[in-house]
Amino acid sequence: MRAFSAICGAILAACAMPLAAEEADAPTVCPDAVSTPEMNECMAGILEGAHKRQAAYLQAALARNADRPELAERIKASDAAFAAYADAECDAVYEDWKEGTIRGVMFLSCKIALVDARTRTIWQNWLTYMDSTPPELPEPGPSR
Repeated sequence: MRAFSAICGAILAACAMPLAAEEADAPTVCPDAVSTPEMNECMAGILEGAHKRQAAYLQAALARNADRPELAERIKASDAAFAAYADAECDAVYEDWKEGTIRGVMFLSCKIALVDARTRTIWQNWLTYMDSTPPELPEPGPSR
């Protein structure tokens, strides 16, 4: 049994090492925030920036497809459906954490991740080309 435990421990340690290295290289979100209100304020600012970037990418996608009004309407409808999904999903996250002071950070983290994902989807589907033509806007990375 000890040999089995030692093997399991070694496997877990080996799996955790790459994660620890990745976490060490990742920039810290809101490094100056030391309290829950400061963290919430910082994360709200990041979310605001993520929404602005998403809106810019959406406007570029709509402009690129202005000569195809049916497609532009479907892109708008997709964006509205996504916003409804993101609200429902992140409201569920908030509900899960509602008893803790971290609920705001968890909600905001959810929204930031989903807005970033939507921005990347807009970029991939509507602002890139199948050939070697450069994309309309740069590939969006995570909001920080």
